[in-house]
Amino acid sequence: MNKNCLFGVTVAVAAALGLSACAGGGTSGGDGTLTVAAPTNEKGALDAVIAKFKEQNPGVEVNYTTSAVDQYQTTTRTQLSSGTAPDLFFVWGGSGGPLSTHVIAKAGYLEDLSSQAWADNFPAGIKPVTQFEGKTYSAAVTYSGIGAIYNMTALQEAGLTPPTTWTELLQFCSDARAKGKPAFALAAQTNWVTQLIPYSLTPTLVYGPDPSFPEKMEQGQTSFAESKWVDALNKNVEMQKAGCFQDNPLGTDYNASVSLVAKGNTLGIVQTNSAIDAVMEQAPAGTRLNMLPLPATDNAAETRMTGSMSAAYGVNARAKNKDLAIKFVDFLESSEGMNLYTSANKSLPAVPNDSFEADASLSTLQEYTKGGKTDPFMDVMWPNARVQQTLMQVIQDMLSGKTDAVTGLTQMDSAYKQG
Repeated sequence: MNKNCLFGVTVAVAAALGLSACAGGGTSGGDGTLTVAAPTNEKGALDAVIAKFKEQNPGVEVNYTTSAVDQYQTTTRTQLSSGTAPDLFFVWGGSGGPLSTHVIAKAGYLEDLSSQAWADNFPAGIKPVTQFEGKTYSAAVTYSGIGAIYNMTALQEAGLTPPTTWTELLQFCSDARAKGKPAFALAAQTNWVTQLIPYSLTPTLVYGPDPSFPEKMEQGQTSFAESKWVDALNKNVEMQKAGCFQDNPLGTDYNASVSLVAKGNTLGIVQTNSAIDAVMEQAPAGTRLNMLPLPATDNAAETRMTGSMSAAYGVNARAKNKDLAIKFVDFLESSEGMNLYTSANKSLPAVPNDSFEADASLSTLQEYTKGGKTDPFMDVMWPNARVQQTLMQVIQDMLSGKTDAVTGLTQMDSAYKQG
């Protein structure tokens, strides 16, 4: 593998711009060469597990490509359709996106992995999003969350502490502005980032109070526009009006937002936990980070977090090196492989094990997970990718004053009903 390849900095459910390839970037396997593709933010984790896999399997080569999420999804779907996809590739759980497990398993693109020894090991909250029609098609590796990642070093210098209620959050934004540092960096120019604040608020506002909400949606007994999703979207705009974000968030991309919090120019960022590694790459030595829930009400005991399967891999049903791809997946699902991958991208293992020590910045996410105070990423069980795409556009439109919550959520309801 060419260690001089350059990779963009990205996050778990998404990535920044740019395409990168290593070891020739080939997508056709054969003769002891495994081909793999993933979003750019998986680079560090792949480096770690590939090095160990090759060490344990002398003579095996692994070529992989990485690209920004939007580009990765488009390219991989095209390759799957044309029969040129790599042996192994990154997938999402559930059914909410173009490379979600349910979607591509239904299309016949994924190898059935149900016979593998690890297939029944996933926790109850993860198993459904790795399966389609009762069969396992994706190998979950990591468990991730969404929350407010605070630069604790910058907070200490500003004399501030993280808020635990909604009223405290708005005051925190005001106090941070008074110190000359906005509370949160928001990369609203990068489409996928816009969903992260609603995803942080709805566990407390929607899914915690009504765990049956997804089933009610599926059965047509409720809708986004008739639910507390309205409050979540309005609170997102309220944060903007309260000065919680840096100037011109609609003109800020993901990479720029990471730099803002890394340098202490903002005190935090609402992101997936994989952004922790991205921030630390740019932060001064000794910087401390902490990922905490974003409060949505004035009762701290009600606060919940979003937590769900994040990184997962599927084997191409038409893989040229299918046996080697399955062997690599088996390594990923071992405690050794899963811990290597998980440690590299600052997440938690999809299958908990006693030998894993979580990064200190993830202690609260781990605590909330063990305490049953998390809800899955909202889109994983939505019936199609259009719902999520609509949400991202609605948030951008609301931040620019072009629409309101009810109108936007009605558009989401329309997309949801398309099945």
